[in-house]
Amino acid sequence: MNRKMLSVVYYDIHDIRVQESPLPVLTEDNLIVKVHACAICGTDLKIFNVGNPRCTPPRIIGHELVGTIIQAGNKVKDFVAGERITLATTIACNNCEICTLGLQNMCPNAKPISYDFDGGFAEYIAIPKEAIIGGNVIKVPEILSDDFAALAEPVSCAINAQELAKVDKGNIVLIIGGGPLGAIHAKVAAVNGASKVMISQRSEPRLSLLKKLQDVIVIDGNQNIGEIVKKETNGLGAEVVIVCAPGKKPQEESIHYARKGGTISLFASLPKGDSAINFDSRVIHYNELRITGASDSRPEHVQKAINLMAENKLDMRNIVTHKVKLIDFQMGLSLMQNKESLKVLVIPDKY
Repeated sequence: MNRKMLSVVYYDIHDIRVQESPLPVLTEDNLIVKVHACAICGTDLKIFNVGNPRCTPPRIIGHELVGTIIQAGNKVKDFVAGERITLATTIACNNCEICTLGLQNMCPNAKPISYDFDGGFAEYIAIPKEAIIGGNVIKVPEILSDDFAALAEPVSCAINAQELAKVDKGNIVLIIGGGPLGAIHAKVAAVNGASKVMISQRSEPRLSLLKKLQDVIVIDGNQNIGEIVKKETNGLGAEVVIVCAPGKKPQEESIHYARKGGTISLFASLPKGDSAINFDSRVIHYNELRITGASDSRPEHVQKAINLMAENKLDMRNIVTHKVKLIDFQMGLSLMQNKESLKVLVIPDKY
């Protein structure tokens, strides 16, 4: 019997290899899952370009996944072979003071899938007992396709951010940065009752891809965003501005697009050591603006994402723009790198 599987392994900056790896081993308290699809995340691209000290090489990466349980350890409760699952991939300790506050996504002792545990860019993945005990394993109903289920984790991050920013019915929402997460934010804002959703993007072909989204006003970021926002909001500005572009300038300019009493969500992170920005404090002070961060998500957010998609309340069509086989992972990474795609799904077919 072949004891190897195809996988994507991170070794170092600019060194991610598609190779054979040993099959994961069943224990009494883990799950073995056959991966159906795993989406490429911006963090995967970041690991390739600049690395991540939290990702211990050699490591199979990938965390936005859906698959079917093929084996369950004899001490595992509530999960059986044949069930489809996805993951909330930040596995918290659930013992520290931060966790007791209900903020497991910011647990200082967290062990994420694809950093501390092998990830989903592989034919099979072992789901550790910590994820099962912590409630990180989320069942996927039959009605939901693999394409949508694989997006549950990034959708959950948008849900968390918009809960923190208090996106509500009737709000006008502006999203700066039309990459995969920007597009997902546009979909989530609509579910949250936004009366108008705008998204700015500078480069093609993403501009054209965004125009396929229903009921979204796409702004060419090379134009005067402020003037367009004023026109679309009767001069008031947006109630909520979500910055999905990982740059200093978009973050600094975001406060000028918000209406008085509005909220700015700094969703995209900046590189460590180069993240200091300048805000005009008078604008924040006199307009009574609120600025919030948003990092990751928790199991309840992933469950919400699954429920919304399964109930057809969250329309994720046109978010997945490309699919590649596992052997062609580098092609998928290039699509992301060159901004030629929104979400790219990696399908672990045998080579």
